[in-house]
Amino acid sequence: MFSSRFSLLGRLAPGLLATSLIALPAAGQQAGSGGSAGGATSTGSAAGTGTGTTNGSIGRGTPGNIPGNNYPNNPSNVQRPIFLSGKVMFDDGSQPNMDVRIERVCSGTAHVEGHTDSKGRFSFQVGQNQGMDIDASDPSPGGMFGRSGGSPMGGMNGMGGNGNVGRGGFGGTSSGLWGCELRASYPGYRSDVVELGTRHSMDDPEVGTIILHRLANVKGTTISLTSALAPKGAQKSYEKGMQLAAKAKFEEAEKRLSEATQLYPKYAAAWYALGQVQQRQGRAEDARKAYQSAIAADKKFVSPYDQLARLAAQEGKWEDAANFSKEAISLNPVEFPSSFWYNAIASYNLKRTEDAEKSVKDLLKLDTRHNFPDAENMMAQILLDRGNYPEAATHLRTYLTLVPNAKNADTLKQILLKIDQASAAPPAVPPKD
Repeated sequence: MFSSRFSLLGRLAPGLLATSLIALPAAGQQAGSGGSAGGATSTGSAAGTGTGTTNGSIGRGTPGNIPGNNYPNNPSNVQRPIFLSGKVMFDDGSQPNMDVRIERVCSGTAHVEGHTDSKGRFSFQVGQNQGMDIDASDPSPGGMFGRSGGSPMGGMNGMGGNGNVGRGGFGGTSSGLWGCELRASYPGYRSDVVELGTRHSMDDPEVGTIILHRLANVKGTTISLTSALAPKGAQKSYEKGMQLAAKAKFEEAEKRLSEATQLYPKYAAAWYALGQVQQRQGRAEDARKAYQSAIAADKKFVSPYDQLARLAAQEGKWEDAANFSKEAISLNPVEFPSSFWYNAIASYNLKRTEDAEKSVKDLLKLDTRHNFPDAENMMAQILLDRGNYPEAATHLRTYLTLVPNAKNADTLKQILLKIDQASAAPPAVPPKD
């Protein structure tokens, strides 16, 4: 029988991948050039680029902006300035508010360029925004998860291997925006995109109207709605804290963010940013309390749930990781792929294989840019444990394509070889009576 060909493999394969699914870096060991909470996003790192206005997330990774990078993600390489302008509208015809971000996305890495005004208009010079306004749900490489090739959690807040150094460059094109597109970003909505690769500095800056389409089943937000009610003094302290965090002045940033929460205890975004600063310093317990305060201030603010799931997973508190990630997924099943990953890891370690498989499958559908390659690894392990070797082989091949330098690559290749050999062998002939 076909299944009998895998008898040896069945004794070798189960558990081989499991060791790569549970290792987690300490909260204070993230690289400083990436990391959005989740989300996005996006999280745990306080380095990054953007503007400091509403959502409180610190540090969406921008792996394209590497000193000396020759790729168009770095607009400083553009010889002539490029200006862009346009308008954003919701799909029901209404105009957005001033919380809508305008993002330039180059090879999956998002760079916040500005915001709409009260009439939904925007206008900016590409690459001039140096502030901070990072969405916690960023799933881009180098944000929450890079292609680490090791532990599924090993790429958190790292550069992720998507530096794009020298790829394309400016020598082969007259546009400084090769591989880039423009989009609007607002919680619970999907944006039309405008291709920017063929645009030149002398072109008409007007890009037209970008439509935001409402997503179904999204109850939670990546932007806390309590921010609009914060008094000016609290907003000023918050903005200053974000600016200091962007400069890696974490102690000073913590003082200003704490001041913002004292002036306005329901300032969920400030509580969340405070937690990120504390997490960046390796103070997991303080960060946990700040995230819990953010939830108490705004129960529909999803980012702190995602971060609490992350902290719990890092500490091996699998039940807590499963519960917090489940809450995040319930509130927003679209913009926080990281929560699906935490839930999968927690469920796998709790031996809730069906729950782990569901979360992995949902993540693989959501992760069209393959920013969570270790999900393929986990799916393969689940299938190997079940004895479904052909499907496991498909996921293993995908994983090795995405992460060719994985620490366990040699072992996985041996498993694939055994599967292929068993598949090619003639079926066993039962003995005659």
